[in-house]
Amino acid sequence: MGWKPEDAEHVKKKERPIDRDQTTALYLLRCAELHIPMSDLELLDMGMVFDMMTERGNDSWDGWSQLATQDDFRRF
Repeated sequence: MGWKPEDAEHVKKKERPIDRDQTTALYLLRCAELHIPMSDLELLDMGMVFDMMTERGNDSWDGWSQLATQDDFRRF
């Protein structure tokens, strides 16, 4: 029983309090965890790095195992 596209309207985003303020040191730590070299940070803005952090957090979610079919795209 996996996630289905029609379940999307019933899913509510969880509101979570922010554990700590975003500091330069914390930002650079997260960049190091993503293996982004300092030279590449000149090419990336903070939003792109935050998107990469979010995607890395989503990697452990098991709902990605279901692939969309042509019918799913037509319904979309």
